[in-house]
Amino acid sequence: AAEDSLARVVDYQRSIGHEGKGGSAVVIDCTTGEILAMASYPTFRPSVFIGGIAASDWDDLVSEDSNYPLMNRAISGQYPPGSTIKPLSTYAALDYDIATPESSWYCTGWWTGFGEAYGQACWDTNGHGAVDLVRGITFSCDIVYYEIGKGFFQSENTEGLQETFRRHGMGSLCGIDLPSEAYGRIPDAEWKWNYFTSSPDDARRWQGGDSTNISIGQGDMLATLLQMADVYCSIANKGPIWRPHVLKSVLSPQGEEIISYRNEQVISPEESDANRELVERGLYGVVYEESASQASHWTNLSVGVRGKTGTAQQYNSDPMGWFMAYAPADEPHYVVGANIDGVDYGSSSAMYVVRDIFGAIYDEPDTSSVVAVGD
Repeated sequence: AAEDSLARVVDYQRSIGHEGKGGSAVVIDCTTGEILAMASYPTFRPSVFIGGIAASDWDDLVSEDSNYPLMNRAISGQYPPGSTIKPLSTYAALDYDIATPESSWYCTGWWTGFGEAYGQACWDTNGHGAVDLVRGITFSCDIVYYEIGKGFFQSENTEGLQETFRRHGMGSLCGIDLPSEAYGRIPDAEWKWNYFTSSPDDARRWQGGDSTNISIGQGDMLATLLQMADVYCSIANKGPIWRPHVLKSVLSPQGEEIISYRNEQVISPEESDANRELVERGLYGVVYEESASQASHWTNLSVGVRGKTGTAQQYNSDPMGWFMAYAPADEPHYVVGANIDGVDYGSSSAMYVVRDIFGAIYDEPDTSSVVAVGD
């Protein structure tokens, strides 16, 4: 289901004028870390290697024009996570007293918190009006998170966002039992100074715009799909993240179990119950309240779902579309995530893949043909 949906949605994005370079999907049993499905697109036929591979076939497999079919995008592809990071930015704001559950802001679609010369747009340039943290998650209002980023930049805890991201495993290997997993990147002042060595000193220093960018999963921030799946496992589990694994057991030729994988809890980020409830309420809103078009794809599923869209801008390319979700909402078991490179929005690309996968899990395919509208 994951492979078929990825191919179908990539083709759809190309049909409406976008690059549709490729994508990935992953399904994790959040109670154990077991990988139930992992797909990467474009893919290739392993039989092409039998008897030695032709030079022309090899060139196709490793070329940019072919969108790198040999790469497992789910664990090796590194992309800005976009708005899927906003639940963690919300935790950070609450934990470091940058915001409270009662905080509110007014979104006009344009933010000038550092002055007009440094203005930043919300993804919805028409504005969201009055927003609090719950509505900030539900409607993915960037202005809320620009304010959070500004708050951190001007506070004593200037790297509270980064600390929260790292506490949830970002910027580190998840430890899956597969080769070529990537680290992702959580940029901070030291990294920026050391990375941009050929730039003027002012450009190398951490600026307010860097904080506002990472608060919405943009700027120099990078993540793998597997890392974001682990983040949502923590949200679903109210803390624990289990090491993701594909090995379940090793059997003898007679079918006897020789080795059984021992599930391992690797980290368990702490958050208050009140903070978790606030974030969960926002994730409920994404699925069922952000837009009627988006909700139509979920109200035809019998289990409750919590999830988050994401549309991350990329340099010289169409955006990266994300959707992360878990279900059943009242007793989470599955975390499903997808990302697709070169699309319009996460809601009209990766969201479809995640819905198709849940449709396969529960034998309840998506019956809505409405084009989803949102971040």
